[in-house]
Amino acid sequence: MATSVDDVLDNILAKKIDRQDAMRRFSELPDEDKHRVMTGLRARLHGDAPEASASTQAPEGQAPGEHAPEGHAPEEHASAPPTLQSVHEGDISDAQKAYIAALSQRFAERAAKSKHNALVHQKHFVDQRKVAGLKRPLKSMQFQLTYERAEGPYLYDVDGNRYVDITGDNGVNFFGHQPQFLKDALIRRLDQGYPLVAYSEDLFESARLFCQITGHERMVYAQTGTEAVMWATRMARAATGKKKVVIYDGSYHGLSDNVLAIRGRNGATLSAGLGMLQEFADQLIILDYGDHSNLEFIEKNAADIACVLTEPVQSRFPARQPVEYLQELRRITLEQDIVLIFDEMVTGFRAGPRGAEGFYKVKPDLATYGKVSGGGMPTGIIAGLAKYMDYVDGGVWGFDDNSMPSLRRAVMAGTHTQNSLKVSATLAVCREMLKICDRAGGCDPMTCDCAIGALNRATAAMCGEINAHFVQARVPMHLEQFSSLFRLFVTDDPYGLTRELFIILLRMNGVETSTSGNNFLNLSHRAEDLRAIVEAFRRSVDEMVEHGFFHESPAGEASVAHAPAAAPATAPAPAAQDSGRSQIELLRERILADLRGVNGKGH
Repeated sequence: MATSVDDVLDNILAKKIDRQDAMRRFSELPDEDKHRVMTGLRARLHGDAPEASASTQAPEGQAPGEHAPEGHAPEEHASAPPTLQSVHEGDISDAQKAYIAALSQRFAERAAKSKHNALVHQKHFVDQRKVAGLKRPLKSMQFQLTYERAEGPYLYDVDGNRYVDITGDNGVNFFGHQPQFLKDALIRRLDQGYPLVAYSEDLFESARLFCQITGHERMVYAQTGTEAVMWATRMARAATGKKKVVIYDGSYHGLSDNVLAIRGRNGATLSAGLGMLQEFADQLIILDYGDHSNLEFIEKNAADIACVLTEPVQSRFPARQPVEYLQELRRITLEQDIVLIFDEMVTGFRAGPRGAEGFYKVKPDLATYGKVSGGGMPTGIIAGLAKYMDYVDGGVWGFDDNSMPSLRRAVMAGTHTQNSLKVSATLAVCREMLKICDRAGGCDPMTCDCAIGALNRATAAMCGEINAHFVQARVPMHLEQFSSLFRLFVTDDPYGLTRELFIILLRMNGVETSTSGNNFLNLSHRAEDLRAIVEAFRRSVDEMVEHGFFHESPAGEASVAHAPAAAPATAPAPAAQDSGRSQIELLRERILADLRGVNGKGH
C-alpha cells in the first residue's frame, strides 16, 4: 500500500486505518515528510476538517456490505482485544530507558566479538539486514551475530554462545545444519570437479526425481528464486501473448522489478522504491488474496491477463489459506487461458513432497521452487506443464530425423543456472525426500505419518502453547503457522519497539530468530529444543511485562488500538466513549501523541 503524506493524512482523518497502521506508514516516511504529516494533522484537527463518521467502515478496497476475504480472519488474531497494550518508542519511561541500558550492557558482554565485528567491518561490508527493524533506543543491541559454526538445530557464535536456531536460513534449512547426506553429496561433487555448463548424470537424475516428487512434467534450473519467478512470468507472457500479471497484496515474489510493486490509493499499482520504474508496475494488478469478489474481475479482464501469480500460503501471513478461493481461481484460469503460477519458494518440499499444492489439492500450470530443494546452494527451479516449459528450449525433438524445436524460445540463460554443486545438492535432497515420504501423489501436510507430517504437527502444537501463554500474559502478540513455518505478530504495533526488544530477549534466552519475522522448525529439532523455544518465548514476554513494555490501556482506548482491520461493514456502530467522545476523536488524539513522541527521536 502506498505511503505518502496525503495517504497518511487522508486515511487517518477518514478513519480508514487504525493507530498501528498509521504509525507504520508514518515511520516509512522521510523525516521532512514526517514533519509535514504532523503539521497537517494539527492544522486539520484544529481547522475546518469535516468530522468523519463514527460508524464502522469497510476496509480500503472492500465494497460496503462485503465481508473480509476468505482466509483473512485469522489475521485479526483474537475475537476480544487484549488488555495490555504495547509501549511505543516515543513513550518509554526513564525506568525503561535504564532497563534498556542495563540490558545493552549485558548483551555487549555476552556478544562482544560480534558487536565489534558488526561495527568495524561495516566500512567495507554492505548489508541491508543491519537496518531491519532498527530502533534508536535499541540500536546498541541490534547488530548481527558472527557465527563460528552451525550443527543440527544449533548456531554457535564467535563468543561461545549456543542458540537454538529458528531462523531457518529464510526457509532454506529444512534438514538441520550439516546434514550428512548433503555433505557427502557436495564432497563427492567437489572431488569429481564442478563444471558450470556441462551436462552430468546428476543433472538428468535430479530433473527426473524432482518431476516425480512434485508431479510436474518438466523442470528447469534458474540461479535464484527471484530469477525463477521472473522467468515463469516471462514464459506465461510468451505462451499467452498477454501482458498483465495478477499478484496479491501480502505476497512476496522476490526482488525482480517484474513482480515487485505496492498497492496505492484507489487500488493503483505503484513502483516499490528507489530505482524501480513505474512502467514495470503498470503491468501488475494487485488484489486481495481470498476475496471472492475479485474473481469476477479476473474473468472480465482475462483478455489482458497473462498469469496469476500467488504464494498459495503467504509466507508473510501464514494463516491466509483460502482453499475455496484457490479452487475457484483454478477453474477460472483454465477457462480463460490464464496461466496459474504457484510461488512455492517457501512451502515447496517444506509442507510436504508436493508443497502447498498437496494441501490445496490444486495443480498449477507452473510453480517456482528453490529454498529447501536447493539444499543450501543458490537455487531456483521452475516446473510445470510441458506446453509452457517448452518455451525454454523449444520442446522435445529427435536427432536422427527431420524434427526441430516446435516453439520460439523465451530468452533464458545464466552462467550458474546448472551449477554442478547445486545440481548435486538438489539430487541429494530429492533422494532424501523420497526416503522420508514416498507416497505417490504426495501427502497431506498435517495428517501424514511421515517425518514431515510429524514436524508440521509439532510446530502447530508448539505455536499453540506459546499463543496460550500470550493470552495468559494478556499481551497483544500472536503466532501464525503453516507446516513448519511460523511468524510472530505484535497485533497493536506490528513493527514497533516491543517486537524488536522481544527478538533481542529471545537471543538473550538462547534462541536465534529472524528479523524478517518468518521462523522455521526443521527435521533436526528435538523435543528438548522445542521446549527451550517455548520457555524462551515465555521468559522474554514475562520480562517485558514486568518492566512495563506491555501496559494497561487508558480507559476507552484499547478498542481503538486493537480494532480489527477487516471488520465487516455490517458490524454495529461503536458506542461513543469517555464523556461522549467518539472513537475517531480518541484515535486522533492518540495518533497525535504518538507523532509528537516520534518527532525528533526517529526509529
